[in-house]
Amino acid sequence: MTDVTIPVGQVLGSFAAEIGSSELQPEVAQKFRTNLLHNLACAMGAHSVGEPMWTIVRGQPTGPATVLCDGARVSAEYAALANGSLMHARAQDDTHFPAKTHVGSAVVPAALALAEETGADGATLARAVVAGAEVAAAVGERLAANTTALGFRSSPVFGTLGAAAASSVVLGLDADQTAAAIAIASSSSGGLNQTWIDGSAEYRLHLGMAASNGVIAARMAAGGLKGAPNWYEGAAGFARAFGGEGDGVGSDWELGDRWRIMDVTYKSYPVCAITQSPVQIVLDMLAKDDLSADQATAIRCYLNPADRSYPGTVNSGPFGDVGATLMSAEFCVAMTLKNGEATLAGLQEFDDETIMRLVGVTEVIGDETLVNLAARVEVDTSDGRTLVGEIIPDASTYGWDWAGVVENAGAMLPEMAVDAARLNQLVQVVDGVLELENVKPLVAATLN
Repeated sequence: MTDVTIPVGQVLGSFAAEIGSSELQPEVAQKFRTNLLHNLACAMGAHSVGEPMWTIVRGQPTGPATVLCDGARVSAEYAALANGSLMHARAQDDTHFPAKTHVGSAVVPAALALAEETGADGATLARAVVAGAEVAAAVGERLAANTTALGFRSSPVFGTLGAAAASSVVLGLDADQTAAAIAIASSSSGGLNQTWIDGSAEYRLHLGMAASNGVIAARMAAGGLKGAPNWYEGAAGFARAFGGEGDGVGSDWELGDRWRIMDVTYKSYPVCAITQSPVQIVLDMLAKDDLSADQATAIRCYLNPADRSYPGTVNSGPFGDVGATLMSAEFCVAMTLKNGEATLAGLQEFDDETIMRLVGVTEVIGDETLVNLAARVEVDTSDGRTLVGEIIPDASTYGWDWAGVVENAGAMLPEMAVDAARLNQLVQVVDGVLELENVKPLVAATLN
């Protein structure tokens, strides 16, 4: 059991620093590779969105780190900002669902930017990313339900802590300095779910800001700045501010006993994790049921009640940004039925008449018999049929292995600004990332 006399921040900092000086277990190292490939592929598949932010970042002074896909050289802070936002722009990046956090898009950009700056090797990058993922997920899984209910978005709230831990490992900080970095980062955690309700664009920045703030926090700690020792459990601390209570402060954090990174899942399509199953059900119907968009007269999409109530899941428009469409179960189902695929381009068909007609006949319904991320879709057709499809996911449904992520990266290729040879180069570099003397080949493999 965790000794309650030791501040939680010190426990997390010591654990992250310990990972930074240890060899990763083989299964954890392989999961890191798998996560890294998925998130870099997502960044490469997001080249069509991101302006005007990319222009702003390109205008910064030249620095030691690289904007992925683009090649601009900027400071580590700005590279982390741009790359975190780019990885998350499709909302297809990896997800630790218990923490409701896209851990990879927070910790990978922070660690990668500093690894470029410092000349760190691939093994250091791996340890940093794992340390950051564990910190973000450990805190997030305890508080995510409460933070979401209060209107906060989990990814930037918890991802900032993970980015600070990851950055600390790359910078070689000791346990006390790492604890200080995480404490400092706790004061720059934040982000609101109103972005999904209003359908605005700042969701793209949430992970970039988390990554950048983590870099800054680690730099401050390296320079001797101290953070509040009781930032988590204090009377005015993180758990109370973001979670409404100091829930579970004294319980066992299980750090190192179970690896939360192993629970990270992936997405087949550039839509919210909650709408992955409805999209797949519609694709299955199109493949086997002789269904077309003009035949659908009524659509009922059943979700777990907690999933249905997540901000933005129920939204019938009007739509003006992919921040609305990728979250809306109605739009995602309608887009997939009309186009026969779910793509980033399709998410931008805000005023398509067929899609909007289908949105208008779609109802999203809570069903307590469905587990999280499960779905059932019923489609009434003009020829008198009612088509029914259901997905009840298990650990393998979205928890793919290396081969599954490689296959999915290939499926994203049409939306990338690279050819199959360049994507294959990325796969090979990521596969051998732990043997890299520095991360230059990894960055180069993403460039358009």
